[in-house]
Amino acid sequence: MNENEFSSTMTFLRKTDKNGGELEMYTTNWDKSQILERKSGSSLIADTIGEGEEVVVLGAGVAGLSIAYELLKHTKYKVTVLEALNRVGGRSLTVRPGDSFTENPENKPGTSYTQTCNFTVEDMYNLPYLNCGPGRIPSAHRDVLNYCKTLGVKLEVYVMQSRSNVVYDGKAFTDGKGNPKTIVNRRLANDPRGYFSQFLYALPELLKVIEESKDATKYEKFLSFIKPLTDALEKEEGNEAKFKDWLKKFGDLSESGIFEKTSRSGYTELPGKTMLGEEENIIPKLDFTKMLDSAFWNLSFYQPDDFLWQQTSFQPVGGMDMIVRALAVEVQKLGGTIILNAPVTKIIRKEEQYIVSYAQGDANATITANKCFSNMPIPLLQDKITTGLFTNPDFEKALHIVFDHKDFLRPTVKVGWQSKRKYWQDPEDKNTVPIFGGISWTKNPMVQMWYPSNDYHQNLGILTGAYNFSDNAIKWGNQEPQWRLDAARDGAEQLHGPAFANQLDHGLTVAWQNIKTQRGGWVDWTKIDDQTKDPNLNYHDILRIRKRSILKRTEHAPHESAEWVYNTLQEGDRGFYIVGDQLSSLPGWQEGAIASALVAFGLCVKMKGFEAPKLRQVPFTAQLVEGR
Repeated sequence: MNENEFSSTMTFLRKTDKNGGELEMYTTNWDKSQILERKSGSSLIADTIGEGEEVVVLGAGVAGLSIAYELLKHTKYKVTVLEALNRVGGRSLTVRPGDSFTENPENKPGTSYTQTCNFTVEDMYNLPYLNCGPGRIPSAHRDVLNYCKTLGVKLEVYVMQSRSNVVYDGKAFTDGKGNPKTIVNRRLANDPRGYFSQFLYALPELLKVIEESKDATKYEKFLSFIKPLTDALEKEEGNEAKFKDWLKKFGDLSESGIFEKTSRSGYTELPGKTMLGEEENIIPKLDFTKMLDSAFWNLSFYQPDDFLWQQTSFQPVGGMDMIVRALAVEVQKLGGTIILNAPVTKIIRKEEQYIVSYAQGDANATITANKCFSNMPIPLLQDKITTGLFTNPDFEKALHIVFDHKDFLRPTVKVGWQSKRKYWQDPEDKNTVPIFGGISWTKNPMVQMWYPSNDYHQNLGILTGAYNFSDNAIKWGNQEPQWRLDAARDGAEQLHGPAFANQLDHGLTVAWQNIKTQRGGWVDWTKIDDQTKDPNLNYHDILRIRKRSILKRTEHAPHESAEWVYNTLQEGDRGFYIVGDQLSSLPGWQEGAIASALVAFGLCVKMKGFEAPKLRQVPFTAQLVEGR
């Protein structure tokens, strides 16, 4: 295969059968798709690869455990995983009663915050938990789903959106006393459709007026915008009637094409057997001017429509860390070794082997290996690598470019609470529809609140009481945990009132930039390029600039561009490979972590016909992770 046959994305798909599984490699390019399947009696890798050799993996995150699992399953390498913490998983952190974690803010040397989970236990066989890191699996994430199937990790539906969730803009929508109030999601989802449908319903009449005007040329720009519609309406005689019929259904319009109100947006009194559909009980339509004033669309309202958030999504039963737990069990079953509480201190190369030093309590230890896979965040390698470790000057240069960009790792803060479910699942107002799962959005710096998608019949539930990014996360992360909890409680009061906010209990908060083994929630490759450094640029501006730059390029990324750095690091250096979602087209997602491990696996074992996929454009984190 020549280089042009490979694309910017690659993943492995796994088929399992009673004999234990078969590996395929799936590659796509701009023009076509190809499947390279293992033929009967042949193999993509040599049967003896890894015989008598050792591998060391730095970090037991999703990618570190994945590469260990793949090597142990398909080769003869002896594999040891070194993990700095007392648990596996990295950012896949799920806390249950008794679990603790510690923050060490980088800008406050000597300061640490240790928090312990004290959730009340209702069912000893079904412990409450908070996912401090990953919280959902999109249905498009086939590698994660395949791992769950292969490893026997049970899944349940994660509800991304409930039409009963609420939105708080803080200004446009008010109660009778003029105080800001929340608006139920279904009203903001359906009332705009009604209004827009009414406006479009009048369009054919407007076109006739334009056609009969004395100077139709002044409407040329308008007509160019709606040309696909006018072409369709003019194609067949009955198309105008079809168009209007569609709009009546789409916007729930009256027979005359007017949006009056819609039962899709709810009722003032919930339907019962004797009054279902009674017009007087349909909730009045929202004022169009107030909807514009609210700018509710800027509160991630349409995030569930973006590709990665579209239903159906999943979560492991019992907590997100069930995936890494299952991986760790398989790694050890296959003969691998996982050493916890083993922070790496130095990596050197002697002849053809890597010598990795790590701490074990007050003592130091070393391990010697033929291959080394680093699942550590790239910037944290800076004080671990030594002179002469790498032979490829481009690889070393690429590393130092990342080291020089301190905002490569991006901040994010989460808050979790234990709460009585009655406040959202059995509200006092019997005409309020209960909330079962989904997310409520707010302009408050807490940004969002997640409702649990599990254990609906329990009295207590765990809420993700804040999840923010960028400037909000920087501000919150610079404060002590109690400050963050107080701020999140204020946001919760805006969403559901003081009674709800006051009963929130056993709060926990994590600022991932303060976790010394992570220093961020995900990476942002766009920070490598100076062309998008202007702080006044919003993410749409940055995306446009980068796309224009990509379109002007020749086939290969310019030297030292973000794309060049990414592609160079992905190739590895003489048996040293970097893995993790940080080096994938899906930063911040477990799918990216597994994909990166599979790329490194293909390179390490020199899989027949395999080359690492080259990105023409680095992933844009603000769009892929933060959904902004």
